[in-house]
Amino acid sequence: MELVGVWSGRAALAEALEARLGRQYTFFSGAHPGEFALRPPGLLVIAPDAMGLAGAGVIRPRVALVPGDSVDLAGRVRAASAVSYGLGRRNTLTLSSLEGGSVSVALQRELMTLSGAGVERQEWVLPYDRERQSPEEFLCLVGALLLLDQQLG
Repeated sequence: MELVGVWSGRAALAEALEARLGRQYTFFSGAHPGEFALRPPGLLVIAPDAMGLAGAGVIRPRVALVPGDSVDLAGRVRAASAVSYGLGRRNTLTLSSLEGGSVSVALQRELMTLSGAGVERQEWVLPYDRERQSPEEFLCLVGALLLLDQQLG
């Protein structure tokens, strides 16, 4: 079973992923990079609230999902490939519009999932509750689902 690490100050993201995909993957979470050094995950999901950048160089996942506003972090994690998410235009995964109870999520460039499948550039209109999650948290969850071969929409 593929190992998925979730680097976050809170357990909510790992719990949401495990509730949806727990039978297909083994999830573990940590609040500091050192927690991922001994068990290198196939996918490392770095939440917007991740702390402890100084130790990021010890992590060696195959794929890393990184907050796009943390260029320094993306350079430190030694992943074979990285996918960025955030509100900026240069991120691989971003929002193209936010209206009412839905959001348009744009994949700006093709990405390879953890299994090696390709996902083409496209957009999805997804339900979104501003009261429950920040846009960055939402994009992180969506990015993790995409990288774990889940269909959106």
